[in-house]
Amino acid sequence: MPTEIKIPKLGLTMTEAILVEWSVGAGKAIAVDQIVCVIETDKVSLEVQSPAEGFMHPVAEAGSRVAVGEVIGYVAEDEAALAELQAREPAAASATGKAAAPATAPEPPEKAPEPPPSPAVKPDRRPGERIVATPAARKRSRELGVDLAEVAGSGPGGRIVLADVATAAEAAEDERYEGMYDFGSVAPESEMLTVEETVPIRGIRKIISRNMKLSLSSQAQLTLHTEASARGMRETRALFNTRLEEGQVPVPYNAILVKAAAAALRQHPRLNAVVDGRDIKIWKEIHIGMAMDFGRGLIVPKIRNADAKSIRVIADELGDLVERAQNQKLVPDELQGGTFTITNLGSWDIDGFTPINNFPESAILGVGRIVDKPWVREGAVVAEPRMALSLTFDHRIIDGALGARFLKTLKDRIEDTRLML
Repeated sequence: MPTEIKIPKLGLTMTEAILVEWSVGAGKAIAVDQIVCVIETDKVSLEVQSPAEGFMHPVAEAGSRVAVGEVIGYVAEDEAALAELQAREPAAASATGKAAAPATAPEPPEKAPEPPPSPAVKPDRRPGERIVATPAARKRSRELGVDLAEVAGSGPGGRIVLADVATAAEAAEDERYEGMYDFGSVAPESEMLTVEETVPIRGIRKIISRNMKLSLSSQAQLTLHTEASARGMRETRALFNTRLEEGQVPVPYNAILVKAAAAALRQHPRLNAVVDGRDIKIWKEIHIGMAMDFGRGLIVPKIRNADAKSIRVIADELGDLVERAQNQKLVPDELQGGTFTITNLGSWDIDGFTPINNFPESAILGVGRIVDKPWVREGAVVAEPRMALSLTFDHRIIDGALGARFLKTLKDRIEDTRLML
């Protein structure tokens, strides 16, 4: 019997994904755990592996939006089972290299049919008319705040399905948050230019765009800058890395920074907070996000309860997150629920910068590269490793003096890592 390939549920909030591409063509032999396709959620791209050995039979089209648990393909155990599958359900055109079959008859009708109503447009309903929707669509509409009366259904008999709710919510989100515009309308001279490539703003890039706009438009952001000696961090890092056990990853500077920031947040909890309406909510947990970018868009995986973990444990977790981020193995839950973010651009020779809060968080730490500079120590000029620290915070709930005290506490722990023990 063919083995089903389904969209996996990779987080508590995940309800659907976009099937980006098929990695294996229809009818091709495939091994267990071989990558069959790439899917994309609002947070991250993920590779889906084959659950069995056999022959590939994709049925969902690349580019389509599919619900969690939906069957997108099959693995036939042998060629006979594959032939039976092909006869019962045609393979997806996007996995065969052929153009998709037209939805209407090849010969155009005398009068073009009316297009179906867009799920993002209010349907033409009579007053008091019953709204027909699947239970899953009703539940999701409540979660997203979508009024089903404003949604046209694409299911049988006009029934509203999960995809209709998702499309309506996406359209409302675009209108509310992204503030996009038609470039030609604001820059008519664009006709003088030639477009080499058009990249859709979707998935991770769309979330980044929305959150950055929300961050700057809804918060009163202020940035404080200072410098710290990195001598203590260098010595601590060297101490850890000369005593590595077999299989242990070297301790990076970021692990020490995460521990220092967590200790400072425990002492100054107002920075570990968000604004919720008219209230300030200070979180009990300290979940620190570490900004990463491997060429597919900014992601911020979290170190949970960082204040309760040692530098060695944080280093191991960071190593695991980096490896899985590079291989697109992170799941959405690992990118959500943060309380504070660190973004370190030292690897790119950046000395200092002004970070933007990772909305809805209220504070973020920007870290520059470590540079040896002339410095007066005990009356003598020495070569001192120095690094820039930039703290951006929401000035509505965090006063400048509090931000400065937090930065001083952080600096003290970076310069003397014994304070974190």
